[in-house]
Amino acid sequence: MTEGRIDRVKQSPEGARQEWLTTMQSLAEQIQKQQQNSQQMIQELMNTYMQLLNTPGSFLSGQAEQQQQTLQQTVQQWMEQAQQQQQSFQQMTQEVLGSYSKLFEIPLSYAQEGLRSAQFPIEGYDELTVEEISGRIGNLSIDDLRMVRDYEERNKSRETVLEQLDRRIRSGS
Repeated sequence: MTEGRIDRVKQSPEGARQEWLTTMQSLAEQIQKQQQNSQQMIQELMNTYMQLLNTPGSFLSGQAEQQQQTLQQTVQQWMEQAQQQQQSFQQMTQEVLGSYSKLFEIPLSYAQEGLRSAQFPIEGYDELTVEEISGRIGNLSIDDLRMVRDYEERNKSRETVLEQLDRRIRSGS
């Protein structure tokens, strides 16, 4: 098993959920900052354009009022579109968060059992007796023996099983 897979197995579902939520929150904050910057740039552009229109001697000064209204309408439309995009993104983010959060509503025991049976070298380990485990460790690799030993130590911590695993690991090294 690679270190990356081991880290993901060890990471609690709540930790993964919190990491994902933090990432989504950061993304939303970045988008909001970009929108604020865009709005500020549009406002500055409008102010600069208005100063140009109102400059005495400007060839556009006669049409300044009409162009000011057109510019304000255009800017207003841009602002409305940006706001709609922000609302759409927030709605999409909420839907994604809702779907993702539902994954964590699955009872933790089901998820743990699924991971254990998919990756653990001895099928049905938790239901086996010491004798049954002893009969199944003979064909395991050193890595699998270490995985079984670590699991046994964290869970039932049966001395007999731990001693047998330690002997097999030492003899295989």
